Amino acid sequence: MRLRTFISDTMEEAVVQVREAMGDTAIIVSSLEGENGGFEVTAALDTRANSYEEAATDEAISVEEILNTKLNANKQRDIPAAPARDHPGERINDAQSHPAEHSGHFLEESTLLAALEEQGVPRLLMEAITADALKFDTDDAIVALSRTLETRFRFDPLPVAPKHPVMLVGLPGSGKTVTIAKLAARAVIDGALAQIISTDAERTGASAQSDAYGELLNVSVSHAETVDAMGLLLDQRADRTSIEAADTREACFIDTAATNPFLHANAKLLKRQIDAASLLSAAEPVLVLAAGGDARGMAETTQAFAKTGVSRMIVTQLDIARRLGGVIAAAEISGLAFAQISATPYLARGLVSVTPQRLTHLILGEPITRKK
Repeated sequence: MRLRTFISDTMEEAVVQVREAMGDTAIIVSSLEGENGGFEVTAALDTRANSYEEAATDEAISVEEILNTKLNANKQRDIPAAPARDHPGERINDAQSHPAEHSGHFLEESTLLAALEEQGVPRLLMEAITADALKFDTDDAIVALSRTLETRFRFDPLPVAPKHPVMLVGLPGSGKTVTIAKLAARAVIDGALAQIISTDAERTGASAQSDAYGELLNVSVSHAETVDAMGLLLDQRADRTSIEAADTREACFIDTAATNPFLHANAKLLKRQIDAASLLSAAEPVLVLAAGGDARGMAETTQAFAKTGVSRMIVTQLDIARRLGGVIAAAEISGLAFAQISATPYLARGLVSVTPQRLTHLILGEPITRKK
């Protein structure tokens, strides 16, 4: 990383100097106004190789080819017809995070294969998951599948009040803004302070929507139309939190404009925004992924966002999704960790942490007995 300081009569002139000297990728990290006028601006330039640009030129590879390489699966088997199952949205609130209790259902290969097929899981992946489940020393389908998912996928829920800012990214219509509000709501309910930074200057009504959520939750909402403006807000937050009491809990959530990661210009802009937030405040980008898409499309989407630095995802719209195969394939291929899931548009019910037991419940449609 390279830092340079510029001094000029106005902030606008200082920004022009930064761009001329360091290029459009430079990030303004601080701005000070002198006692006698003038501005002193410090800018940073990340000199590390941009691996994303190289990766973005890779040709698309089909889900089947990727799974073939990863799984080295055996030849395909005939899959029995699957029984009718409850809608995922009707099951989500019955799932609990405690270890799965005995279901009373005997573990059979055909049972798991049928359930995974019903969810639209690609054939190679459902065979691999089933084979792994059959290796466990248990005759309980729920226990076997829970253990398989626990070893196969990553589960890493976001804390209620993350130490560093959380930046939500995603496709249009994935539910980023309402997810931001849900994250802020649970932080407030838990007694933490919360701040929302909206960088969405493209969608009509985005600012008004963020402001409405802020007013409803009594949460501070700031708007930043450029990467530099976002950087200054994060810099101010860092200064403020550094002098606050050690036991003060304050969460910061950054809402970004919807991004099409398959358009190189859009993905490059998002990558610059992510790098800036990471550099200035160790912010973490988290993908908001709407459930219900086909396996190939969702896998390609998560792979594209993973190249920008995302490592966790929040799955939304489970209340309208018919199948979860796309989500499962996306997690397998991209390697992103499950953080939270949402099956309601209402803030009060918020988000639920993803656990192997909850995911098993959604796949099999078998309720996990509540502990008394």
